[in-house]
Amino acid sequence: MTLFKLRSAPMVLVEDDYNINILPLLNSLVGDQQKINLFCYDQPVRLWEKVFKNQDVQYHTEFNSENFIEYTKQPCLVFIDSVNQMALRMGWHKCLTYIRKLKSNENVKLILVLHKDCLQMHSKLQKHLIHLAHATITYSDSDPLKIAVQIKLGNKFVKTEEILSYDGTTSVLKCERITKAVVKDEEPVKLNPGELTTFKIEVDQTQQLEKHNLKLPYMSKINEGQSKVYYEPDAVDDWDEEDPDEDLDI
Repeated sequence: MTLFKLRSAPMVLVEDDYNINILPLLNSLVGDQQKINLFCYDQPVRLWEKVFKNQDVQYHTEFNSENFIEYTKQPCLVFIDSVNQMALRMGWHKCLTYIRKLKSNENVKLILVLHKDCLQMHSKLQKHLIHLAHATITYSDSDPLKIAVQIKLGNKFVKTEEILSYDGTTSVLKCERITKAVVKDEEPVKLNPGELTTFKIEVDQTQQLEKHNLKLPYMSKINEGQSKVYYEPDAVDDWDEEDPDEDLDI
């Protein structure tokens, strides 16, 4: 599914370095394209003639702005190898201007190669190209068969990691998505309150029975089902027999 989306993207940016063979991927992206305009800034024309020997390819060693209409007058694939050298020759601002014009042309499908190892730190060229591209393919620095794919769908970017496998006999490139294992969060361990203290706070059945059978002294004075207060006057209590409200005019 990823290769199908990459082939249908109007503008594809391939980020690589000189140690990676991107020809199988490029062949898969180009497919059976009828007309190709190939701008050879890095590799010589004779090398690309061996790669696309059975297709209609027009080779160019320089992008000539005066021939822009000639490049785009009919539906075609414009393949630039590489944008690094194109930007060095005409300046990155002018280079981006023509790439934008090619992108906006309905007859053109774009494939651009950008060498990451030839870029300066925080390259503006790379940032602009990633912003313009509908799909970006970035080869891993550690594994030449591993790529990171970013596809623009509307205003959103979908990012995946893929593993490439190429069958030299059938010349078929396969792209399989790497699925990361989902690590489920472990459920929190339910703590026992008795384990949080240095003394025992729980009561077992034996202790519960002893507590129930315990008779406290005041319990003998309380009838079951009702409560009463028993008061026995002390012998030394001083009782005043007079009326305490005698001085009141009631």
